[in-house]
Amino acid sequence: MDWKTRIEYWWWNYVHFPLWHRFGSKKSKEETRKALHKRRKEGGCSSWRNYLKDHPEAAKYDWEKEFVKENKGEKE
Repeated sequence: MDWKTRIEYWWWNYVHFPLWHRFGSKKSKEETRKALHKRRKEGGCSSWRNYLKDHPEAAKYDWEKEFVKENKGEKE
């Protein structure tokens, strides 16, 4: 990993995100929460699908329950 990438990661992990988390407006946090909720309703991302494979009890929406059923068939 080159030095520019290391600086970018350091900036994101130790400066940008903690500042946003602490001082971000309620509106921006609410917009982010709504966007993530919408994404989950529309099919989620690969990270969420991987989580559902290990934690089927987290399935809330119809597509998630169907995904868990299909995935159980693959495991057995």
